[in-house]
Amino acid sequence: MVQDNLIPAGEEEAGIPWQTVDQWVNYIQSLYRREIDLSLDRVHEVYARLSPAGVPFKVVSIAGTNGKGSTAELLASICCAAGYRVGKYTSPHLQRFNERYQLNRVDIDDQSLLESFSRVEHARADTGLTFFEFGTLVAIDLFVSAGVDIAIMEVGLGGRLDAVNILDSDVSVITSIAIDHTRWLGETVEQIGYEKAGIVRPGRPCIAGMKKPPESVTTHCRQHGAVLSVLGRDFSFTHSTADDYWSWSNAQHQFTRLPLPFGQAGLQLYNAAAAIQAAMLLPWCEVTADAVHQGLSDARLRGRCEVVSESPRIILDVAHNAASVARLHAYLEQEPVPGKLFALCGMLKDKQIAESLSPLLPMVDSWHLATIQGERGTASDHLSAILRAAAQQQNLEPAPQIQVYHDAVTAFEAVAGNLESIDCLIVFGSFLVVGDIIPLLQPGRVIE
Repeated sequence: MVQDNLIPAGEEEAGIPWQTVDQWVNYIQSLYRREIDLSLDRVHEVYARLSPAGVPFKVVSIAGTNGKGSTAELLASICCAAGYRVGKYTSPHLQRFNERYQLNRVDIDDQSLLESFSRVEHARADTGLTFFEFGTLVAIDLFVSAGVDIAIMEVGLGGRLDAVNILDSDVSVITSIAIDHTRWLGETVEQIGYEKAGIVRPGRPCIAGMKKPPESVTTHCRQHGAVLSVLGRDFSFTHSTADDYWSWSNAQHQFTRLPLPFGQAGLQLYNAAAAIQAAMLLPWCEVTADAVHQGLSDARLRGRCEVVSESPRIILDVAHNAASVARLHAYLEQEPVPGKLFALCGMLKDKQIAESLSPLLPMVDSWHLATIQGERGTASDHLSAILRAAAQQQNLEPAPQIQVYHDAVTAFEAVAGNLESIDCLIVFGSFLVVGDIIPLLQPGRVIE
């Protein structure tokens, strides 16, 4: 929980070199009275002290409602395969804070992270920073220190006022736009699109990883002189559901027999197509067809329709809003379950809970709902009430089978013992839920 005080109770002056990453993470969570405070003044002030000469690397900023992490990983993998030194910054993490920062697709080590924490804290002085703002400055410091050629920066929330936007992107990517974070970004797709489009820069490419971007995005690019590149107009892909390969092309390049991203049958092609277009438009970088093939083949990302067990089938998916859960629904329709479908779900209270879960109601045989602790978490009995109300609206008979649990681990251990080999369990709703379950899936721990 975020506190108002600048220093954790009982500690000395700010700037003490904490000994572990966890200690630093706890400390920076206490620095500011709000978890989210969209503005750039404070973080820009600290950035000017931290890196007065700016940054020496090329920057790709990635905004969007869903697909940012996947696009970042695919692009990073392609650029690494092309021989460039690549930094990647994403959030949130699943298990370890270090996951947020990668050099050449390897999580940053503790020592480098501790040193960067200290440098950012020194530059911060008495300026208050949110957890995400501090973490973004750590990313910039790490990538400067590591001498990366390209920094791939995932926007945390929105774009225009997100801390990542203190950097001028050489290429910007907007993966998708749907209703989410309405408290901060607006109630409509057009309002949200305006915030996302704030990452574009005059004269530089902006890639829209969707076939019909909101008018607010196209208008913003036109007014600010950004060169908009739209999926289906300026670059495209083709794929047959019966094929294990796909093809991509723009006006200058064509790549055929590409491996499916993350081995998933078509689910990630929009993100992969945007990542390839970004690689092709990144200034002063040369990316060959071989690098594209190798990068797509090498890319790995946990918790995106990830099948971690086949018998019974267990799927981890960080889907946490209506649009991303709709893609999970589409995946389940493509991969029918011969047995029963179980769902383990926990969600944050600022998400579209009813809109997200309702489409799955006719499909799921048994619901297992977990409480997410903390100020933003939703109690499992509240999730249950929402589900039952949605089922009544749909006139579902019989009523859904629902069980509630204090936490995701307890829920998983309860449901895992009831799975038959032909059944399927989907674990979804939040990064926090998926992150809690991953340690339970070590060989021999719960599922043999």
